[in-house]
Amino acid sequence: MTGKNISFIAHLDGAMTRSGRWLSWVSAALIVYMLGHIALEIVLRAFFDTSTFVLEEFVGYALGAMIFLALAATHTEDRLIRVNLLKNFLGPRGREIADAFANLAAMGACLLLFGALYNIFTRNLRFGITSSSFAETPLWIPQSLIIVGLGFYILRLAVNVLVHAEKSLKA
Repeated sequence: MTGKNISFIAHLDGAMTRSGRWLSWVSAALIVYMLGHIALEIVLRAFFDTSTFVLEEFVGYALGAMIFLALAATHTEDRLIRVNLLKNFLGPRGREIADAFANLAAMGACLLLFGALYNIFTRNLRFGITSSSFAETPLWIPQSLIIVGLGFYILRLAVNVLVHAEKSLKA
């Protein structure tokens, strides 16, 4: 690889890291939203004998979105559960190749999940399917956040493959 390609991959990696960090802040804001909604629900039920009637539904949507939006940043910061038993026996080049392979395998699994979720998302959008709750939330709205988070994670994995491939060539 030439120096130009290496700097492009490093630049792409940095851009993905910054974008993933931004999505993790959106995920953190969803945690704050969930806390606020739960607190509001407690006050409404305890003091006013009423409810928002959508706590479980909206907190569930926020939880799903939070998980997928923070996935790329969690991976970048190496906070996901990993089994390094095999990697401990490999040299530097072998570790990079193993990491590239692990990222490719994860990307394949995520692409399958993305395809299934995207089909559900487009069906719900096309037919205007809503939740069966009091709020009748259009289901494509919370699903779009999950699609964005998973799609970004797939891109993060693809960039990781490039980074590990580049490092294995240097090792």
